[in-house]
Amino acid sequence: MIVVANLKSSGPKLIPYLFAAIIFIALLLPYLIFGEDVYLPVTDNMDSNLAWYKMLKDQGELFSSWNTPVQGMLLELPRFSYPSGFNIELILYGLFPFFTAYILNKAFICIIAFFSFRFWLRGQKLISKDSILEILICLLWASLAFYPHRGVSIAALPAVVQVFSLLLRKEVTAASLMILTGYAFYSMLSLTALYLLLGILLWLLAVCFLERKFHVKAILFWFFLLTLFLVQEIHLIKGYFFTPAFVSHRTDFTYDFGIWTQLYPWDFFSSGDQNGVHYSPIYIVFILVLVIYALYKKSVSRKGFWFFALLLLISCFLSLVSQTGSMKIIGKLIPQLSSLNLLRFESWIPFLMMASIVYFWAKLHFCWYRVLIPLFLCINIFFYQYEWRYAINSYIPIIDQKVPTYRSYFAETQLEELKMFLADEQGRNRFINFNIPPAVATFNGLQTYDGYLQVYDKSHKEKV
Repeated sequence: MIVVANLKSSGPKLIPYLFAAIIFIALLLPYLIFGEDVYLPVTDNMDSNLAWYKMLKDQGELFSSWNTPVQGMLLELPRFSYPSGFNIELILYGLFPFFTAYILNKAFICIIAFFSFRFWLRGQKLISKDSILEILICLLWASLAFYPHRGVSIAALPAVVQVFSLLLRKEVTAASLMILTGYAFYSMLSLTALYLLLGILLWLLAVCFLERKFHVKAILFWFFLLTLFLVQEIHLIKGYFFTPAFVSHRTDFTYDFGIWTQLYPWDFFSSGDQNGVHYSPIYIVFILVLVIYALYKKSVSRKGFWFFALLLLISCFLSLVSQTGSMKIIGKLIPQLSSLNLLRFESWIPFLMMASIVYFWAKLHFCWYRVLIPLFLCINIFFYQYEWRYAINSYIPIIDQKVPTYRSYFAETQLEELKMFLADEQGRNRFINFNIPPAVATFNGLQTYDGYLQVYDKSHKEKV
């Protein structure tokens, strides 16, 4: 009788987690259904990162020293031209079969995003633990389409914010150290984490100024997190900043042109390249509805207002940078940082957006959440997760855009036939790609004069 009673009492608590399991299965289901015929993001994924990882793994150079030559793109480059081997994402590729590692990386990002937002949410003490509402909100964050090659840079940001919130309250735990360590070794510093780190530092300094008190522990932990990132990127730092013989092509590069210019504040509310997350603009509209309704009800959440204000402030600041040509300012002071993309501060927007929704909606008692959140989840998964979006589009053409699958993009069967035809026994053939991404050739073990790299020697560009 006691066992039956316990099962009955625990049943309702299990339902939210069963629903969460269904959502996670839905996120990964395309890989189970289609295998290597699944649709994966091309830009900054298949056209670069996956080819880099394959080259490094095939040559046994995932964890080699900073200047070890790696053959493939631009014929041969030092190891530091590629992402760090100390990153958890790269370790996955070292431990597991290539395609399996990609799926695991995707799964880990989604799961970590869920528990990261739950950690932050419980710190805010807005919602009952283990309730259906708590699970739904965390799933809403976890189901956003995070760029896979940025690791948990944005997905785990809520947990990092909560750690520093605890530190400001002088609450230090072993969990805080574990979260910061895991975050540092599963994020990309140059793409996203640098701008999140700078944002956290500004927040800590602002609190110190307003409270007229120096929060030593919080500042020390910030330096601890920065140090971990520097350890992860030690090869890049040594090669890029402390090797006089190496002059990067980025000293001539600037983001002060093309798609990064003449942007207005609302342009940063929709998902974009700098944002690192694909999501529907419906969230911004929803926030505005909540704000207006809260003002009407005279029930405005103070913290929700601050999150919303920060959202507007960042978007206006980035618009000003974009429209005034201010992208070059840092490069004038430090030439090696001339390609530093200030618009990547947009990486803060997804978290600020979701935090605003949570606070305003909590103040208004989360009306209609059982209908709205499942609806938003469906939008996240079936409209913005790349794997589902183009799988559905292949059967029901809605988007006027054709994209390749993983298998068709890398064309391993065709490239094997090409290599047999060339009979390149000594491996001396070199290639230039016309209307074909260099990543396809290098993924299949060929050496090319061209390539898509994060950093390479300026002399190669000048020769070309």
